[in-house]
Amino acid sequence: MLVIPQAYAVIPASIPQHSADKQQRERNRLRLWQQATHHQAMHTTATAPDAGEDKKRRRQHSLWLLNRGIIPGDSGLGWALLSPDELLRETGSPKLLATLEKVIDTLQAQIGLPYRWGGQTPNQGFDCSGLVWFAFRNYVNWPLPRTASTLFSDKRMRAVAPGRLRRGDLLFFTIHRQTAPDHVGVYLGNHQFIEAPRTGLAIRISQLDTPFWQQHFAGARRVLTEWTLRDQLGDKASQ
Repeated sequence: MLVIPQAYAVIPASIPQHSADKQQRERNRLRLWQQATHHQAMHTTATAPDAGEDKKRRRQHSLWLLNRGIIPGDSGLGWALLSPDELLRETGSPKLLATLEKVIDTLQAQIGLPYRWGGQTPNQGFDCSGLVWFAFRNYVNWPLPRTASTLFSDKRMRAVAPGRLRRGDLLFFTIHRQTAPDHVGVYLGNHQFIEAPRTGLAIRISQLDTPFWQQHFAGARRVLTEWTLRDQLGDKASQ
């Protein structure tokens, strides 16, 4: 005769009361979970079109800002910093890319120096257009204008749409007057630009996608191109 160990004994037909209560609690939990899941699914289905409409409205608003020449902030339409390979493909010129990096290095080396009205050297300090002049002066094939307004109106520089910005482009702002730009900085990518702001402040990197700069943004110009790039070898040979 086979003897079944106690651990494997047949479960008695009658279930103790505490086990029945436990099973009822489990059934109640399952029913409540099913009800909650059904309610959440119905709510998600009902609100999905509203979420889509909201996304559409935000995109339309961002496009409206772009058409006005304003850089949208957190819109999903931002411009990331191009890698050297991507920038090389865009410019098509290793020489132009190398020159652009020299300009950016020169600009970043001035961070922390004081603003000085009329300044255009590290010893003097810089005003906004003096910083631009100092960084680009040796790399373009014409004398750069020395004020923000004359830089902006110079026909030798190409106007750039906000959605086509790249490192090294000049950004112009109307801060104290609306008739012409009175402030300029240089775009670094990732919504950032370098500027010499005003008396009492130092050269710094600022965020282009903040409300203040969006409100005062006047336009962008591209100073470094294949046609404006100075022939460094030719210049040295002629000296």
